[in-house]
Amino acid sequence: MTSIIGQTIDHYKILEKLGEGGMGVVYKAEDLRLTRTVALKFLPQGLDANEPERARFLQEARAAAILNHPNICTIHDIQEHEGQPFIVMECVEGKTLHDAGPINTIQQATAYGIQIAEALQEAHAKGIVHRDIKSENIMVNTKNQVKVMDFGLAKLKGSLKLTKTSSTVGTVAYMAPEQIQGGDVDARSDIFSLGCLLYQMFTGQLPFRGEHEAAMMYSILNEQPPPMTGLRPDIPAELDRIVRRSLEKIPGDRYQHAGDVARELHDVLHHLGSAGAGENPAPGYDSRAGRPIRMSRRVWMGAAALVVLGIGGFILFRLIGPTGAGSFGGKKMLAVLPFENLGSPEQEYFADGITDEITSRLSGLSGLGVIARSSAMQYKKTTKSLKQIGQDLAVSYVLQGTVRWEGSGAETRVRVTPQLIAVGDETQIWSEPFESVLSGAFKLQKEIAGNVASALNITLLQPERNSLEAALTTNSEAYDNYLRAVSLTNRSFGEKDFRMAEQFLKKAVDLDSLFAAAHARLSTVHSDMYWEYYDRTDQRVQQAKEAAERALRLNPTLALAHVAMGVYYYHCRLEYENALKEFELALALQPNYPAAWLSVAAVKRRQGKFEEAAEDFEKVVAADPRSGGFFAELSITYLKLRKFPEAARSIEKAIELSPEWPEPYALKALMLLRWTGDAARARAALEEGARKSIRSQDVIMTYAGVTIDVADGHYEDALRRLTRMDRDRIDRQEFFIPADLLKARIYGYMKQTQRERLAYESARVMLEKASREHPEDSRLHGALGVDYAGLGRKDDAVREGRLAVEQLPIAREGVRGPYRAEELALTYVMVGEYDEAVTILEQLLSVPSDLTGRSLRLDPAWAPLRGNPRFERLVANAP
Repeated sequence: MTSIIGQTIDHYKILEKLGEGGMGVVYKAEDLRLTRTVALKFLPQGLDANEPERARFLQEARAAAILNHPNICTIHDIQEHEGQPFIVMECVEGKTLHDAGPINTIQQATAYGIQIAEALQEAHAKGIVHRDIKSENIMVNTKNQVKVMDFGLAKLKGSLKLTKTSSTVGTVAYMAPEQIQGGDVDARSDIFSLGCLLYQMFTGQLPFRGEHEAAMMYSILNEQPPPMTGLRPDIPAELDRIVRRSLEKIPGDRYQHAGDVARELHDVLHHLGSAGAGENPAPGYDSRAGRPIRMSRRVWMGAAALVVLGIGGFILFRLIGPTGAGSFGGKKMLAVLPFENLGSPEQEYFADGITDEITSRLSGLSGLGVIARSSAMQYKKTTKSLKQIGQDLAVSYVLQGTVRWEGSGAETRVRVTPQLIAVGDETQIWSEPFESVLSGAFKLQKEIAGNVASALNITLLQPERNSLEAALTTNSEAYDNYLRAVSLTNRSFGEKDFRMAEQFLKKAVDLDSLFAAAHARLSTVHSDMYWEYYDRTDQRVQQAKEAAERALRLNPTLALAHVAMGVYYYHCRLEYENALKEFELALALQPNYPAAWLSVAAVKRRQGKFEEAAEDFEKVVAADPRSGGFFAELSITYLKLRKFPEAARSIEKAIELSPEWPEPYALKALMLLRWTGDAARARAALEEGARKSIRSQDVIMTYAGVTIDVADGHYEDALRRLTRMDRDRIDRQEFFIPADLLKARIYGYMKQTQRERLAYESARVMLEKASREHPEDSRLHGALGVDYAGLGRKDDAVREGRLAVEQLPIAREGVRGPYRAEELALTYVMVGEYDEAVTILEQLLSVPSDLTGRSLRLDPAWAPLRGNPRFERLVANAP
C-alpha cells in the first residue's frame, strides 16, 4: 500500500502512521464528520489478497466491535477503501506496557492487572478469547488508564477456525501450554497469559525464559517460574499465590474466570494500602468493570471492615482516630469553610457550589485529611473564631474565602479570594485573588485546590495532580447550571429541590454532553427520586442507570460516577453487593470521602448487619463530628439493636448539633417509650422538640405523638394530633399510613364502631387506588392488609399482608422488612389468627427492629394476645 498520509479516505483524513504489526498497519486520522481523532487499521501490504488473513482481520473487527468496555479499545466502524478493509477505532494516546518501561510501584502494577483482568472478563462473557495478551498489546493512556488492544487473534465461539490447530499464533513468551501444543484455547488460556504479564510487571522479567523459541516452549511446558518473592522481597505472598495459580500448567487448576483474578488482586491492593506501604494505586482502575476508577451528597454510607468484599476496613482505620489535634493518621487536617457570597442572594449558589467542588478535589489527595462538607457547613456565617473552629473539628488549617461579583451580562466577572490559615496562631499561610469572566469560572476551583495543596507542601502523585488539574467542563453555562444543582441537592431531600436540580443538570448535559460529573449527579437525583417515593416508575430507574453508565464511559476515574452507579444499585435495585463494590471503588479513588463511608454503613444496615453498621457509623461521626444527621443515623442503628444507652448518647448529640431539626426529638421520644415504657418522659421529649423545632408539626413528630398518646390511653389527644396534621397520610420510606387508617384503629380502641367503619372505608379507597398505580410498593399492600382486617375481610387482609412480606422480606431488607412483618402480625391479630401473629413477633424480637417487650405491653393493638401463653412468655423474656 502506497503512502496515504495526507489523503482523505471516506471522511477520514490520514495524519500519520502509528505502527505496524503482523495483523495490520495503523494510522492516526481525523474524523471530519464527527471532528474527533481516530485510528485506522489496514491489512498490511500483500495480505489483503490472502483470503484467510482477510477473514481473520474482519473477524477481529466483528469480535471487538461487540465489546463496550472502558479498558478495551473501542471499535467505531468497519470500512473498505479500494477493496482493502480497514477498522475505525479509538485512538489511544499513550504507550504500551512494553514501551513504558518499569512500573514504579507494586500497587500501580496491581491496579493495571485489575483493569486487564476485568477487560478480559468482559470479553470472555461475550464468548471472545483474546489469545495474544502481552505487554505490546496493553496500552496505558495519558490518564493512566489501561486499554487492551488488538483482538486480531480473537475467536468467537462457534465461528470458523481460521488458523490451523498446530499453529502457534501469538507471542510464545506469554502463551499457555495448551496453546503451544495446539490444543483447545479458551478463556483460561488468556488467564495464563495474564499471569505471565503480571509476573513481568511485578518483577521486571518474564516467568519463562529461553534463548530461542524452542527453549522458551520447553520452559513453559515443563518448568516452574522462580517465586516472585525471591526476586523482589517486598512483594506480598498473596500476590505470588495469585500469579502462580494463574500460571498453572493444567487449565482446570487455574482461575476459571478472569473476574476472580481481578477480585483477588483488588483485595491485595487494599491490603497494601492499609499496611501503609507508602505507595498508591494507579488511578484509573475499576475492579467491577476494569475501568479506571470511578459519590455524592445524599448517599449515606461508610467504609469499614468489609474484608470479604475486599473493601478493607483500612480506609477508615487509617483516617479515623486522630493522633493529635489536626492530624488523622499523621495527615494534615483541613476544613474548607463555606465561602462568603458578597453578591446578591441569587448568587449564593455559586459560593456554595465552588466550596463543594474545592472540598471534593482536596478530598481526593492521599496526603491530606479534609473534614466533610456537612460538618464544615455548620460554620456558615458563624461568629466563632478560627481557633474555636479548629478545636471543634480537630483541624490545623482552614480554607475560607469570599466571592465578589462585578459587571453584568456577558461582562460579568467573578473574583474569588481564598485564604489558607493555620488555626493555631491564626496566621495566613497563603492567599491569592482569582478573577475571571463568568465564562471562565469553571477553572477557579481547580486552580484554588492546586494552590492549597502546594501551600501545604502536600506531595502529589501524578494521578492526583491530573485529578486536581482536570476541568469538569469547558462550557461556562453548563458549569453554572451544575453549580445551581449542587446547591439544591445539598440543601434538602425535598421533592421540589430534587426536581429543580434535575432540570438544571439536564440543561448542563444538553449544553455539554461530555460533562461526566453532571451525568453522575443527574443519575443520583434520579435514584433519590425513586428512593424517596417521589417517582417509582421504571423510566426513572432506567434514567438513573443510563446517566451513571454515561458518566463512567466519559470518565472512569471520577469517584462521583462510581458513587452514582452505587446509589443506583442501592436505591433502585436493592443489589447491595454491587452497590458496595461501587462505593469501594469510589473510596479507593478518593479515600477522604465521608459520604461514601456512610454509604457502606447504610448498605450493611439494609443487609441486616446492624452490629457492623454501628461500628462503621461510629467511625463516620468521628470523621464528620459536626453532622447532626450522621449522629441521627447512628442512633437509629442502636435503636434497632435495642442498645438504648448508646442510642440515647447519639440522639443527644444530634439534638445538640441540629436543635431545630425535628427528627432527633421524635427519635428520643419513641426511644424512651420503647426503653422505659414511661409515656410521660416520652411526651416531655416531644414537647421539648415542639418548643425548639422550626417544624414542630413535622409528620414524624405527629407519628411519634400519636404513638405515645395511644400507648398512654390518651385517644382524644391522638385524634387531635391527626386532625392538626397538614397531610392526609404519613408517607415515609418505611411505611405509608393514611391518617384515616390511624383514626380507624383509634376509634376501634374507643369502641366507636360507626366512626371506625367510616374511617377504614375512607382509607381503603386511598390505598386501593395507590396500590393499583404502584403494585410493586410493599408499603401499600401492608397497610391495605391492616385496613381489610379492620373491615372484616379476612382473606383479602391475609393476602395483602403476605404479599407485602413477599415483596420485601427481612432477609432482603433489614430496615424496611420488619415493618412489613409487623403489619402482617397486626393483620393476623385483627382476624383472630393469634398463633400466626405470635410466630412473627417471635421473629421480630430475634432481629433488629422497633419492637420491644415494653412496646408490646403498652400498645393496645396487641391486647387480644394478652393471656396467650406463648405471647406472655415472649413478652416476659423480651428486651
